Amino acid sequence: MKQFVTTIAALAACIAANAQSERPFNITDGGLMYRFEKSNPAAQSVYRGDVLVGELTLTFEGDTIMSNAGDPQRITQVGERSFIGDLSDALVMMHKGDVATFGIQADELARFLDEKQMPAGYKKGTGMRFFYTVKVDDIMTPTDLAAEQELYLAEMSQRHAVEPALIERYISEHPANWTQTKDGIYVNVRKAGSGKAVKKGRTVKADFVGRTLDGILFDTSNGDLAAQGGMATEGRVFGPLTYKVGELALIEGWNKGIEGQKAGAELTLVIPSSMAYGSQEAAGILMPYTPVVIDITILEVK
Repeated sequence: MKQFVTTIAALAACIAANAQSERPFNITDGGLMYRFEKSNPAAQSVYRGDVLVGELTLTFEGDTIMSNAGDPQRITQVGERSFIGDLSDALVMMHKGDVATFGIQADELARFLDEKQMPAGYKKGTGMRFFYTVKVDDIMTPTDLAAEQELYLAEMSQRHAVEPALIERYISEHPANWTQTKDGIYVNVRKAGSGKAVKKGRTVKADFVGRTLDGILFDTSNGDLAAQGGMATEGRVFGPLTYKVGELALIEGWNKGIEGQKAGAELTLVIPSSMAYGSQEAAGILMPYTPVVIDITILEVK
């Protein structure tokens, strides 16, 4: 009997959940369909310019196009209206803690997209809609964003300021036959080459390993080393880098660090950020103002 009652209770809960998910949509004068599963009208409202933190699932004709359900993150910044009843009109109806689904007219959205960007099943004039299910966990206002940016810039300024000391400490902790170029690049030739020298117009073939000062691998020509170091390897073709000097966009520290070196040389470069990636993030690992250490073996120059 207890099991029977439990089964009935579960069935009732399931029916109630289906009834909730199948509640009819409301529709605005602009044609925006909306249905709130959870509404907190007394909570913080969403305004244009806000960045929303939460979950978003986009579907079209029952197929999920994108979703971060279960993984809350910054999902969008609420922009200005592109057309009446667009997603921005939907989002400014929401509050912190709300969960809602919105139906956006596909024909209206198609006016702003290339034909190839629309789903394969899209048919103009048939009333199709994209459905966005949105859960708002938090709202970052323009004031919040400005404060965050100010803090970020202060942190980056501090990183830039301490960079020379970090490089000097690395050099002192890794004694070798270092020489320093006028650009601040430290060069240690571990093995001298004896073939042709690297210079503009010549083709260079080289193996390399790039790390941060604290040894974190961010790039390499060696596939096994990349896998061991936790680098993303999917779709990447590993093997020696072959390029014509002056025709491939390499970091300036690489170009200047191996200039004049001969085939067969093995060297290590410690490159300040000004000669590497500067104020940019790179490789999904490197923060702005990150000096790098690159081990290079020049296999061939011709």
